[in-house]
Amino acid sequence: MAKMTGEPRLTKHPLDGKRVLITRAARQAESFAALLERYGAQTISLPAIVIAEPSCWDPLDDALRRLREQAAGAASHYDWLFFTSANAVEFFLKRLRFHGDDLRLVSGLRLCVIGKGTAGVTRDAGLSVDLVPSRFNAEGVVESFVAFHGGQVAGLRVLLPRARVAREALPEAFAALGVALDIVEAYQTLRSDFDSAAWMRRLQSGDFDVVTFASASAVTQFAEAFPGIHPSELLARAKVACIGPVTSQAARELGLAVAIEPPEATLPALAEAIAAHFSPR
Repeated sequence: MAKMTGEPRLTKHPLDGKRVLITRAARQAESFAALLERYGAQTISLPAIVIAEPSCWDPLDDALRRLREQAAGAASHYDWLFFTSANAVEFFLKRLRFHGDDLRLVSGLRLCVIGKGTAGVTRDAGLSVDLVPSRFNAEGVVESFVAFHGGQVAGLRVLLPRARVAREALPEAFAALGVALDIVEAYQTLRSDFDSAAWMRRLQSGDFDVVTFASASAVTQFAEAFPGIHPSELLARAKVACIGPVTSQAARELGLAVAIEPPEATLPALAEAIAAHFSPR
């Protein structure tokens, strides 16, 4: 049963009677559900992923040690710190504080974040953001980064804390430009444990009008949770809605037809795009 947030609902409810499945991690689903419910949707949560600590803290701890050396003036290791998700911000800062450090450790670095949501989380944590690429895929990040430096990026050094498994487009693009990218695992996305047989029956019976994905890892883990059926057959009776081009690409690579993708890769924009899809034309 959908949770109601108590917020005033919109005058028009284009999603009245529509059942929307949210596949975000459980602790991140509620805010998205609230956005959809303001358009009248009934939301159901099926977390496809669990956000967990990294398999090993050593790579991140080594990077933090290098940052301490740099802050002390003993060495120079990095020019930029990149965050590609709010989860990366959270786990990076959690580990930083675990070692007794504070934000001064990264005060000498420029900071790039991918996506407005990540930028908001980063600023809320007390960090200044230097660059938010206008497009949230690898091509957009590289384009904005190169433009920021007037084309002179060879030799720059970037620290990128990210998920254990992530797409390799950005590292490959930076390597081609001569940018030294130090990728360290800050967290991992694991498949959530649920009764796949029961959920498969619901999905195939058409219980849901829309199935939403807010990350490529959610798409992948969702598909792998149902090994006995092709994703396109599993979701044949629902519209697939993806938050942005990276997530949509992951869905299409698995044979899914993406019906809804907002022009901006944010949760409010995704909720609005879903509402617009069902609005009378």
